[in-house]
Amino acid sequence: MIKGILATEAHKLPPEQWVNIYEIALTGDAEFYDCCQVAELKLDEPSEYGLGLIDKEGRVISQGEAVK
Repeated sequence: MIKGILATEAHKLPPEQWVNIYEIALTGDAEFYDCCQVAELKLDEPSEYGLGLIDKEGRVISQGEAVK
């Protein structure tokens, strides 16, 4: 299970936060799409993507550990 937020909520994260981007299918399945910093997000349909927070080394982190 991937824990994260919808890309439509990206504005709640600091621009320098790294995220894994997952494309969310109609079935609810999520497939890895890309990774980048929030400031670099450019998605045509943000409601179709989820974001999983990661650190600079690519390790999954919680929202409490996100860049402040």
